[in-house]
Amino acid sequence: MEQEKQPKDEEVRGEEGAKDPEARSLPEQNENVGANKESDEGGSAQQPGNNDDLVKKKVICAISYLFGILFFLPLAVYPNDDFAKFHANQSLVILLTAVIGGVVFGILSIIPVVGIVFTVLVYVFEVLILVLCILGIVSAAKLEKKELPVLGKIKIIK
Repeated sequence: MEQEKQPKDEEVRGEEGAKDPEARSLPEQNENVGANKESDEGGSAQQPGNNDDLVKKKVICAISYLFGILFFLPLAVYPNDDFAKFHANQSLVILLTAVIGGVVFGILSIIPVVGIVFTVLVYVFEVLILVLCILGIVSAAKLEKKELPVLGKIKIIK
């Protein structure tokens, strides 16, 4: 009788495994995990670390555009990297353009008659600076060294 109960218990376990999708998928997942480990050992094990480095580089370059005063950040983290130098330079050029333009428009907006016109131009200028920052962030996110319109030819950091 005990022998008869054992097959029934196995059948019950099999039925429970069939009803429980997690119980059935676990062995399959374990097989796939083993296969992935074998394929990762072949040479793609370096790729995730390299991918993390690229993501880090993208984020750091994007931060340099987002917060202009941090233009030096890509240079500090990647001192000999051309991509980091390029985006640090672009960010610095945008920062200097924004500061110089803000000072010039600020002084010109003090003039009584034409001050209103220059006050409006300050807002247009700041929107253009914002657009340049967005273009720089997109370029960094795509891992491209695409020069910005108008200001892209200026090289301060070589």
